[in-house]
Amino acid sequence: MRLHIEVDGRQCLVSVSAGREPGTLDVRVDGTLVTCDVRRHGSDRVSLRLPDGSMHDLLVETDVSSRGQRVVHVDGRRVPVGVFNGVRRRAASAVAGNGPLRVTAPMPGKVVRVPVAAGDRVEARQPVVGIEAMKMENALSAGRAGVVRDVLVQEGQSVEAGRPLVVVE
Repeated sequence: MRLHIEVDGRQCLVSVSAGREPGTLDVRVDGTLVTCDVRRHGSDRVSLRLPDGSMHDLLVETDVSSRGQRVVHVDGRRVPVGVFNGVRRRAASAVAGNGPLRVTAPMPGKVVRVPVAAGDRVEARQPVVGIEAMKMENALSAGRAGVVRDVLVQEGQSVEAGRPLVVVE
């Protein structure tokens, strides 16, 4: 199953498939693979064990808005999530190329790689920065083709959620 998901304004491509071992799922988020142990508790509640041994309880609210919005409770924290069958084009200016596109940190973490520099030409979905959070590396990609105007972080730097990392024009 492939889904386009939006959490806190960050869009990502998620694919889920059966893992090699019974009771596991292979989950790819923007190309990064994580294999999880999964235990279902009814139709809307799931427990996940990640490779680092951490356990997480997820409860998915059954009501879905007409715009694909859901609410998922992760370890008791309410997280609004948009689920879309195709790429969601929320801001026409960001997609059409009018105005700068800011790639922001989806969560607190440490910058582990910055494969682009100011002036580089990038394609849509090309990784522009890697952040390590909760012992997993997340590759953040350009939402559209363009030219990198600013790189606002460097490798080894700690960043907070929502911090602008790279600006693409």
